[in-house]
Amino acid sequence: MPYNPNAITVDDRGFTMKMMWVGLGSSLLLLTGKIYGFYDHIEALAGGFTAGSLIGLAFIGRQDEYFQSLVYFAARWALSITGLWLFASILSFTRDYVDDTVFGLVAIAVTFHLAFTWARLRGY
Repeated sequence: MPYNPNAITVDDRGFTMKMMWVGLGSSLLLLTGKIYGFYDHIEALAGGFTAGSLIGLAFIGRQDEYFQSLVYFAARWALSITGLWLFASILSFTRDYVDDTVFGLVAIAVTFHLAFTWARLRGY
């Protein structure tokens, strides 16, 4: 097998997986803050970590196939929630319940991180 200087190392993979745990915790903290109303600086910190974990996924080219399959699995769940949220926002009898865009984005981020964690723990 030829040497690939761009291949992911064990440390890189471990760091990426740990950052997904941070993303899960911060997205759950952000959701809790949106529901119960934490201090603004706690929500800002949790939102920053959540956004950072999702933005970092745009650069997963150096990740292995296992990590990419976890991301694809979680993305399918997040897109499903996005579709349901959009569908609920156009129906007249559910429109009033889904009018908070920020809460919808937080719910999508939580769904992504929960699906990623579930797939990882189940050995998907």
